[in-house]
Amino acid sequence: MNKASTNIHFYKNENGPVIRVTVKPVIEKDGLYFRDLTGDGRLAPYKDWRNTPAKRAASLAAELSADEKIGMLFVNSWKMGIYQEDRTKVDESSLLNEEIVEQDESIFNVENTYGTTCTVKEMGIRHFILRQNPRPGELADWINQLNMVAEGTGHALPVMVLSNSRNEHGEIVFGMNDAAGVFATWPGTMGIAAAVRGNGPELIDSFARCIRMEWNAVGMKKGYMYMADVMTDPRWQRSYGTFGEDPEIVCAIMERLIPGIQGSSQGVTKKKKKRGGGVSVTIKHFPGGRARENGFDPHYVQGQWNVYQTEDSLRTYHLPAFRTAIDKKASSIMPYYAKPSAAKSKSQYGPDGDAMEMEPVGLAFNRVFIQGLLREKMGFEGYVNSDSGISNKMAAYKGGDKDLKGKV
Repeated sequence: MNKASTNIHFYKNENGPVIRVTVKPVIEKDGLYFRDLTGDGRLAPYKDWRNTPAKRAASLAAELSADEKIGMLFVNSWKMGIYQEDRTKVDESSLLNEEIVEQDESIFNVENTYGTTCTVKEMGIRHFILRQNPRPGELADWINQLNMVAEGTGHALPVMVLSNSRNEHGEIVFGMNDAAGVFATWPGTMGIAAAVRGNGPELIDSFARCIRMEWNAVGMKKGYMYMADVMTDPRWQRSYGTFGEDPEIVCAIMERLIPGIQGSSQGVTKKKKKRGGGVSVTIKHFPGGRARENGFDPHYVQGQWNVYQTEDSLRTYHLPAFRTAIDKKASSIMPYYAKPSAAKSKSQYGPDGDAMEMEPVGLAFNRVFIQGLLREKMGFEGYVNSDSGISNKMAAYKGGDKDLKGKV
């Protein structure tokens, strides 16, 4: 198989988009070119770039099979073929890792993983988290190769490669930034917050623009970045990934960072002629991951509780930056793993002043916090992107918080 990057065919529309295909044909109609996503020669509404995004999405959704829709719900961590030591376990391009691993255990899951081609073609998975640190050209080639495989299936649903941040810290820190020394390296988020406090928020515009341009250049269109969590306990292991302890500073950063990366204050922008489009932002960890008990992190059972020891601290400290993120149309918001503890917390209130029900259910599954607070009271219209592993390992933290008051 040739590399996708050498197999792309371009069709230029007068006063319209440039159409790019690898294995699927194009449709010519009215002197214009359209990608024939199904290869059947039919110009369905979703293939017609002249239609609105909403009309195209509705048309496509009506045709997708249940299997195609299910495949789009999941996000898998994935490895590149260039790092596979056994060269018999890569595809012909040497870009895709085709290794089959049984009982692959990580902090998040115990699972079987299949080769990349099988995962894309047979399982329909379309979202992959990259935690490796390739050079930009290697990353672009890999993403192109994934999409060529996807283009040859069903409705040619594209692959989206996402990552934790890659533009700050001088070293790789798991769960925070997945690369170092390849993309432009800025100070850590605490350092950026310190600079904002000292010199104002204008540098956030340059920081966000740098991220948007570099991620677009390699084809990554979604980032698990950044944290709106307010650092109220330095014992929390992930404090270094926050923008500090001042809710006003965090809000000021979110106000510029989200539209700077996504391209506008109204959501992710399309690609323009001389510049890439916006990159989707996922803000985490709703409703404030720092509400930790003794600083323990909820990746582990010891940190399974969200504890609010100061009355009204949820509304005062933890929610304001998420309010800003919603106002700036962040594409998605990620809840943390913990569950709220009523027994160990003082009274908490939502934005409207109503008392919050502290049901001891994991926040990714918690109707009170996700549907009630995030969507209905705060007006979030994007999608909820759960943190990794909530369907097995992280969901194993069961039980209520009765008789817990005063215990450690």
